[in-house]
Amino acid sequence: MVRVIQGGLEILDPVAVELIPADARTPIVASLNLSPEPGDIQGNLLLAERAITGAKRAYPALDWVVLPELFTSAYSRLAHIHKYAEPALEGESVQFFSALARKLGVHIAYGFPEQLPVGGVADSVNLIGPWGRPDEPGVLLTYRKRHLVRTTGEDLVFVPGAELPVIEAGGMRVALVVCWDLGFPEVVREAALAGADLILAPAGWREPWGPQYELSCAARALDNAVYLASANQLGVYPDAEFDAAGGVFGPDGARVSEVAEVPGGALSVAEVDPGFPERWRSFYGDTVLERRALSLEACS
Repeated sequence: MVRVIQGGLEILDPVAVELIPADARTPIVASLNLSPEPGDIQGNLLLAERAITGAKRAYPALDWVVLPELFTSAYSRLAHIHKYAEPALEGESVQFFSALARKLGVHIAYGFPEQLPVGGVADSVNLIGPWGRPDEPGVLLTYRKRHLVRTTGEDLVFVPGAELPVIEAGGMRVALVVCWDLGFPEVVREAALAGADLILAPAGWREPWGPQYELSCAARALDNAVYLASANQLGVYPDAEFDAAGGVFGPDGARVSEVAEVPGGALSVAEVDPGFPERWRSFYGDTVLERRALSLEACS
């Protein structure tokens, strides 16, 4: 079952989504750093299908996959991004990824431009679950990017998000963030305070700030003693170059995945131990618990 821990943004009725209970097997997370084509929705979906299917073939026990920010349209030519926006629970991409997740038995987090019900477009991520009825979309939650990059004009194109849902699914407590959100310690800290132990972070982190992308991923994982898996867009685009491949980072801040080239990008895979965040906090010091205690003291 899927259990909502915090938030309720675009989450299907948890009773309607049946998931296989987590067993003793260690979950496997894959970061798929790909090079989508601007505006080519169908081509990008097929790129994802090939990459995810290949990853599942190489790692049969694969549980979680994260794709880049705005993957369906590519992070490029933001002034035209509204042409490719779709509702979170409808449209080509959600149907496609729901079917693929069920077929392969994996959770998929992918970035897309979301057409908001009240108007406007958000830089959003859907988390798709592998179980449920074939006639329903498998969206477990939708997150809308909070921190928009002003130097690239994101604030002129997108409506910022406000909610940060956390759910329990597939044996992990999971939250989503997007790219520049990683530059703000408060965002991942909020998810950790709500109980998250796995953060999935689609990104479009451009050059020359690849080293800062790596550092931000590691720091947010260490700050909060959580696993963090991020996938970055790769390639040279009309308005930016993307060179830094994301990966999986452990609660100790160490990168725990190796990068391997795959058609259309780079694959980074790691096992995640659901018990390690708590063990690390006991060994290193529980900054999340102390921050929670300080917050309670401030309110008393």
